[in-house]
Amino acid sequence: MPEDNHKSDFQQQSSLLLNVGRLLIVLVLILIAGAVTHYWQGAIICLGASVGMFLAERSGSNRRREFLFLLGIPLLSYWLVLMSTFLLHSDSVTAGQISLWAVIGLCTGIVPAALSVVVLSIASALIDKLTGLRLLKYHWNHNH
Repeated sequence: MPEDNHKSDFQQQSSLLLNVGRLLIVLVLILIAGAVTHYWQGAIICLGASVGMFLAERSGSNRRREFLFLLGIPLLSYWLVLMSTFLLHSDSVTAGQISLWAVIGLCTGIVPAALSVVVLSIASALIDKLTGLRLLKYHWNHNH
């Protein structure tokens, strides 16, 4: 029996390494797309979405945690991009302006964050159809 547990642990570790490798491929492809298009804001949001999808897949059967990862990480990425852009392009900033832009960023970032997850899901499915390699494989309709 201990030998079976060892095999199971080995299979889980090798599966995790394979999935981390797929995530790294996605991250590199997103960075290449950002470099080619010079659209770094979108690339950063997609980086957050891919990490969120990766973590949501491994969050177990907790729907709240999945939702947090799927929407929270790309939303945080969007918010950081917006805040850094605002702060870099402003000469003098007051605390009130920072607070206002922080709230605006959280309110307006929900749609781009959700769209980035959907776009990555569609792109991953297309790559799977064309090459047989499923890079991001979050199961949207799994039942718990």
